[in-house]
Amino acid sequence: MLSPDVLRRLKTFTRERGPVEVARSSGAWGVQWAIGRARAGRPPTKTFRFDGENVPYAHEVYGYTWMNERTVEVSLGREVMRRHAGARVLEIGNVLAHYGPVEHTVVDKYERAPGVLNIDVVDLDLPERFDLIVSISTLEHVGLDEAVKDPDKPGRAIQRLRGLLAPGGLLWVTLPLGYNPAIDEGLRTGAFGFNRQLALVREPRRNVWREVPPEEAWGTEYDRLLYAAHGLVVAELQT
Repeated sequence: MLSPDVLRRLKTFTRERGPVEVARSSGAWGVQWAIGRARAGRPPTKTFRFDGENVPYAHEVYGYTWMNERTVEVSLGREVMRRHAGARVLEIGNVLAHYGPVEHTVVDKYERAPGVLNIDVVDLDLPERFDLIVSISTLEHVGLDEAVKDPDKPGRAIQRLRGLLAPGGLLWVTLPLGYNPAIDEGLRTGAFGFNRQLALVREPRRNVWREVPPEEAWGTEYDRLLYAAHGLVVAELQT
């Protein structure tokens, strides 16, 4: 049975896009899910090019990664964790634990899980400073998917995380484009203070990603029917 949230989305987009387009999109999603589910969890066979390297796509059961941006985010998150093996790590948003065991500190305001600190990111006041702070598609929800809407809250969250970095530490985040207008504007204008921003865009009909200059990704729409990004920014802030 479809959840109330899914039913609401189907009704909304049927009015906006028409029943034929919604049926086509939903049917294509079902076919892709069935094909991908059969080989989920197997060793990756395909790669994408990012920052001068070939990176394997993640093809995992949780979150149906072969259907959305998680296919690149999880692999890139694993890679940055590998490069910081043994470091003091903080993760904002309980994501990586769904794809394998983790030993680092995890903060997630809403998700209840063993070892996860349920704290609002803007209220973080931890005694430790971190060599790496990683966040995978989480900060776009800050100030938007909350009872009180606050478009300035993502900027405050990023500055709070910057204050938790040890000297030489790295804040590494992925953010889907088209989901939160305040996030998109802050990335486009450089208001968040990231030292480096890289971008990926998805092909229209396939979950295949390619790196592009960030200016080519601005304005990419988010698919709210299927909850999937078509543009993604990987942003870094090094102290």
